[in-house]
Amino acid sequence: MNSTQAFSLICRRFVWLALIVAIVSFAVSQGARAQSGQTFYYWVAPGIDIATIPEQSFVIAVDAATSAQIEAIFTKGGRPGFYGNVAVGGTDYNKDYFAPNHPAWNWHIMSVDNIFDFNVTGFVLCQCPVLVANPSDIAINPAEWIKQNGDAYEPIHYQIRHQIDPSTRDSMANVSNRGLSGAGEKTLIAGFIITGGEPRNVVVRALGPSLSASGIQQVAANPAIGVHQGSQGVAGNKDWKKDVRAEELSQKYPSLVPSNDKEAAMLLTLLPGAYTLHGINEDGAEGIMLLEVYDVDNAIP
Repeated sequence: MNSTQAFSLICRRFVWLALIVAIVSFAVSQGARAQSGQTFYYWVAPGIDIATIPEQSFVIAVDAATSAQIEAIFTKGGRPGFYGNVAVGGTDYNKDYFAPNHPAWNWHIMSVDNIFDFNVTGFVLCQCPVLVANPSDIAINPAEWIKQNGDAYEPIHYQIRHQIDPSTRDSMANVSNRGLSGAGEKTLIAGFIITGGEPRNVVVRALGPSLSASGIQQVAANPAIGVHQGSQGVAGNKDWKKDVRAEELSQKYPSLVPSNDKEAAMLLTLLPGAYTLHGINEDGAEGIMLLEVYDVDNAIP
């Protein structure tokens, strides 16, 4: 091979190499562009226990960069919040997951301009609607609310709770388990799973005294209930009337209210996952208890 042929071969190889590099670069850029164009959905719900804050929630849609900021705050154990802009009109994803059957709001967050951590960010205390308005306050008349207050919204009583996937329908089967329960290792346990990508409303109950009406003699006189996800406790109740959502439970689902005040019940809004229901008799004595989990999103209030 003479020098001319060798030079020609090198040139051809260089052209092929350049072409491969160009194809790979294009693919990478397209992948990055697709990634940056992704939309991530986050559930926003009350973040502090204030009696005047209703159990309401909504959903924001963010891009990949904003999602990364939110997840970074979660990783540090923080409580992410946001500053954004409200727009008139509902979307298919902006729902109130605390309400039965997840109704959509008649407004939505048009843009999220800033993410912050409630653990390190302070606020000037005022009753400014931009800071303290609840989702239902805006929903009365979104156009009028924006006209009076502007479209900025930085809800200081609501924090970003978890990423969700509205495209994956959630579901759960009703669960019932009756057995002998006491305390400690004699705890009665039942499991249930919420599938899909969205939060779901359930009612959990631990019945004891009312079972006497069915002819059961040795009932758990003072049942208490706990909901766990893995080793982490999620919620608990001893007497149903003392639960923070007891009034909401009695108004929305009166047929599920225990007939005995000593029995336990809770209305919960839970993210998808596997849970266990733990029932004990606070008196320590062994007794028959009925553990129940009801999917109330498919129920008629």
